Amino acid sequence: MTRADQIKNICTLAALIAVSCGGSVALTVLMTNLPVLQSSANGNAGDAFGSAAAASSVVVLFYIARTFHHQGEESRMQRQLLEAQRLELAMQREVAVEQHRSAQQAAAAALRRQHQSLLQMAIGDPLLMECWPGYGPRVTGSRRRQYMYSNLVISHHAMCFDLGYYTDDEIEEALYHTFSSAVTKEFWQETRSRRNGSTPYGGSMRKFYELAEAAYTRRMSDR
Repeated sequence: MTRADQIKNICTLAALIAVSCGGSVALTVLMTNLPVLQSSANGNAGDAFGSAAAASSVVVLFYIARTFHHQGEESRMQRQLLEAQRLELAMQREVAVEQHRSAQQAAAAALRRQHQSLLQMAIGDPLLMECWPGYGPRVTGSRRRQYMYSNLVISHHAMCFDLGYYTDDEIEEALYHTFSSAVTKEFWQETRSRRNGSTPYGGSMRKFYELAEAAYTRRMSDR
């Protein structure tokens, strides 16, 4: 109910009360001046006023009850409408958040695919491999190519985890199996310090590296 409707109802109720009171007074005056009601056998003016007031009060109370009921129904309908609008906004927000997250994941996956493509080109071409930073003076030639391929394998697992294809337990088991390779274990050990320094705390990649570290530790404890 709008503000204007509320004012209209209040004015109508006030007018009805005024009319009822006026009618009660008029009816009382009429009844006290009728010759047939002037005798003691038919009561007095006080009885006439009481009857008229009671009749007008019943009318006013009925209208008040009807008005309050109508206002209550409108208030209930407004609450239902507001709740429906709130739920709709909440659903729209959830959809927007999910779309934003999906767009971020798609962009991250595209960047990783580009990185993997660049590594693959370097593995197949020694001249291009020289454009990439090395892994230290001890890692040269074929061992360097193996390290780069191990990097591709780890990156593949990271992309699958970030896109939701693996749960925490599943990715840890997959990496535990991957670290059964001596070369991959060596690669992980040699790149641990630079990886810790380049990966920000928080986010899915930090979570992935923590799970990978747990899998690596388990594999090393098997020896």
